[in-house]
Amino acid sequence: MIHFVTTRDHAYTMKHLARRLGRDRCLLWQYETLFTHPKLPTGTWVFTDHERLSAYEIFLASRVAHHLEQGGARVLNHPARVARRFDVLRLLREVGINSFSAWRAEARPRPERFPVFIRNEYDHRAGQPMLLPDQATLDDALAALQRDGNPLFGKLVVEYAGEEVSPGIWQRLQTYCVAGTIIAHTNVVDFDWVVKDTKDTKRLYEHPEFDRFIAQEQAFISGNLHADVLRRAFQLAGIEYGRADFALVDGRPQIYEINTNPNHADHKKLFRAIHPRRVAIQKFSEDAVQAALLANDIGGQGRIRIRDHLLRHQQGRRSWLPAPIWRP
Repeated sequence: MIHFVTTRDHAYTMKHLARRLGRDRCLLWQYETLFTHPKLPTGTWVFTDHERLSAYEIFLASRVAHHLEQGGARVLNHPARVARRFDVLRLLREVGINSFSAWRAEARPRPERFPVFIRNEYDHRAGQPMLLPDQATLDDALAALQRDGNPLFGKLVVEYAGEEVSPGIWQRLQTYCVAGTIIAHTNVVDFDWVVKDTKDTKRLYEHPEFDRFIAQEQAFISGNLHADVLRRAFQLAGIEYGRADFALVDGRPQIYEINTNPNHADHKKLFRAIHPRRVAIQKFSEDAVQAALLANDIGGQGRIRIRDHLLRHQQGRRSWLPAPIWRP
């Protein structure tokens, strides 16, 4: 059995994946419930949503993961070993994978190069951040946040690192890691540097280089391109399950984040929404992720006692949430 652990508000990301894996192979849990249980089933446990947890919740999740491992369960993304978003960016810069830097906003950074932008450390809502061209503009933006009642704590200042793949078009590549297996997954192109699934599909499909974009995605996925760099990045981050979002700048992968709780789509809607020429290669990558997960289901029977005085207060509470929270 594979057990995914998410925050309460973000369990929706796993709903369709859990259904595809099957009721007899996958259960979803929430941290709010997990902490209250003195016994948990064995199997493969995947901890997610680390950036959305407080320091105290990371501590509690680490204690649970420790006892699960000691009891014979397999744990992916052990909370005691996973680096948070800021630390991942700093590590990738230090080892030379990334050429851009990031700082905590409350440190009042003075970047050596511009433009930069401000983003949250604790979520994945990119929104439409402004590119700030110089130090004075950055200082004004940070001051404006505080003036409007927003703390600088939890915000990052990040150097822009992007490159157009065609005039006015940017790309975002996505690669999964499942217990060391690297799976190239998607190549998204958009008319904005904050790359999302473009809403202007008609404009994209009529673009004179659309055939090239399709061919690039097919080559990326079928060749599992950049796997060695991505494998090293996941290892540095201590992340055994997740999705890296990156782009190529001067031919080198620049990794913007590693999401431990990526959203898994409804396949019926996904394959209807994307261009027909992308369906086969997208199905190939989706199937590869699913197969890698099932290959890491260690099975097993019985329950593991979570005997820890540091969790006793939580285990004495009665949660209104069921356990597990959801079955496919």
